[in-house]
Amino acid sequence: MIPVRLPHWPYTIFKSSPTPAGLYARQKWLDEAGTAGWQADFSACVAHLRQGQSADGLWAGSALETIHRLFGLHLTQREPDALTDKGLDALLQMATKRRGSDNAPVVSPDRLHGLPFAAAARPSVILPAVLFLAAIFGRAFDPVVRKRYEEMAADLTAEAPAGQPPEALHNRLRALVVHPDFVGHPATASLVDWLAGRQTPQGDWGAEIPFYPMLNALAHLDTPAAHRQTERAVAHLVHHQNPDGSWGKQDRQWCTFLAVHALRNRCGI
Repeated sequence: MIPVRLPHWPYTIFKSSPTPAGLYARQKWLDEAGTAGWQADFSACVAHLRQGQSADGLWAGSALETIHRLFGLHLTQREPDALTDKGLDALLQMATKRRGSDNAPVVSPDRLHGLPFAAAARPSVILPAVLFLAAIFGRAFDPVVRKRYEEMAADLTAEAPAGQPPEALHNRLRALVVHPDFVGHPATASLVDWLAGRQTPQGDWGAEIPFYPMLNALAHLDTPAAHRQTERAVAHLVHHQNPDGSWGKQDRQWCTFLAVHALRNRCGI
C-alpha cells in the first residue's frame, strides 16, 4: 500500500448523485445501499440505462451509445444478463467485422465522458472498449473475445509501442488490465515500461494520455513498474485536489471517481 494523506475528504461530490458512478460510490464507499434514497435513484438509473435497446442489440444504432449504456450497467446492476449479452454480441460483431485503420476519424473527448478511454481514432476506441466490457461482464474466455485479445497482444509484442499513437496504446492497456490472462502478459508489461519512459516529474504522462483513466488502469496492476508510476501519480493527486475534495477541472465527478477507485486499490483510503 502507498501511504497517502489527502488534504480534503474526497467523497462529497458523490452525495445524492444519481449517475452510475455516483451510485457505485454511494453503494460501495458511502454505505448507502440500504437507504430509500439510494434504492430509488438506483432503480431509476438502471431503468433508464436498459430502456431503448433495439432488436439488433444496440442503443440508437450506435456503438458508442451502446458502450455507454453497458458501462453504466456495469457500475450499477453489475451482473450480466440477456440484455447485456445481446448488446455485447452486437458490439463484437461491429468491432471485429474489420479492424479498421488509425487514420479513421477521431472520437472526440466529449463523446467519452464517463468512460475510461482516451480520444483516438474510432477503431482504437471501439475495439478496446468492447473487449473491456466483454471481460468485465464475464466473457473474457469466449472464443471471439479471446482471439481479439490475442491479436491485440501480438501486435504490441511484435511492434514496439514507441511510434504508435499514445491514445490508442492507453485504450489497449485499459482492456488488457481487466482480462485475467492478459493482466500479466508481456504486452501489458511492455506498455507499462513504455509509460514509465513518458511519465513526467509531475507524475503525469503527457498531454496525449488522460491522467485519471491512466492512473486508474495502472492501479489494477500489482507489479513494481506499475507501483512506481502509481506512487508518483498519487503525489500529483495530493497536490492537485480541489478544495471540495474532488479532482479535475471538467467532468469532476468522473475524474474523482477514477482517482478514488485507484486510491482505494493502491492506498486503502
